[in-house]
Amino acid sequence: RGSMSRFPLLLFAASLLAAGDALLLAPGRSVAARPAAPRALATAAEKEGEEEGEEEEEFKLLSAAWELLGSEEKRRQYDSLDYFNDALPTAFRPRADDPGRFFRVFGPVFARQAKFSVARPVPSVGDDETPLEEVQRFYAFWTRFRSWRDFSLLAEYDTAEAEDREERRWMQRQNKNEVERLKRSEMRRLMSAVELAQENDPRLHRAKEERAAERELQRRRKEEALAAEKRAKAEAAEQARAAEAAAAAAAAERASKDSDKAAAKREKEKARSALKKARKELKSLGEEGAAWRARASDLEAVASGLPLVEIEALHATLSAGDEAAGTDALEAALRKVLG
Repeated sequence: RGSMSRFPLLLFAASLLAAGDALLLAPGRSVAARPAAPRALATAAEKEGEEEGEEEEEFKLLSAAWELLGSEEKRRQYDSLDYFNDALPTAFRPRADDPGRFFRVFGPVFARQAKFSVARPVPSVGDDETPLEEVQRFYAFWTRFRSWRDFSLLAEYDTAEAEDREERRWMQRQNKNEVERLKRSEMRRLMSAVELAQENDPRLHRAKEERAAERELQRRRKEEALAAEKRAKAEAAEQARAAEAAAAAAAAERASKDSDKAAAKREKEKARSALKKARKELKSLGEEGAAWRARASDLEAVASGLPLVEIEALHATLSAGDEAAGTDALEAALRKVLG
């Protein structure tokens, strides 16, 4: 745990070195141009009359800080913790009267975290007018965020203090586990912030509302189409029933007419048969040996000209045996036929 007691001083010394114009190295910048050594700083401190022990401790501290800033790996470890504002929001309450609040809260958060991104370029939060496609790409990037942030300087054990190789290996394993735990914890914290932003992003809320409105519109249109289809089917069925009923009525009417026509035809045939029979019976009264043989030609004439009823009446009169009445009836029938 000895390294932890010196860590704040080491960071402070490193920040002093990094602040100097001649020693300034930005994160990711090559260390090839680093000056030779910080001996001049230690010498200046000696000239001010500090105690020898303090001078040596300061020199060691400055040398360690110089070594930290001169190594890409150690510089990255330093940049991971260099008094960095890594505050992340854990709650957010949107305000209807202040729609820009979301961007003021989360914009700086993602801008600060962007320095740790392995992938470049890093998309920004944008603003309220950012297209939805860019907003979706932004969250896709941050949900798959890969960070180079290194927490090795927060390791619990200083391997240089190990008494033997076995203890050094044990310290290395413990440090590795601790660094990985810190990295996982930090990534969970960052992902929670990403989820919080995603849940409260007004652009995503609008898109969600628009999708819901579109789904509702499609649902209503579908219901209206189904209702229209149902009405059309009902109307078609009603029309089919009406057509079927009309066809049945027409068929019944035709059947009735055909029946009436057949009945009329049968009656006509019956009347014709009856007329033919009556004429034959009337004519038979003038046949050879019959009572009215002498008037056979007259019977032929009236049989051809009188209707059925009158023929039957005349036949009945002539068959009654009253010659006078029969002669009168025959004469009347001749006058009627002959005019």
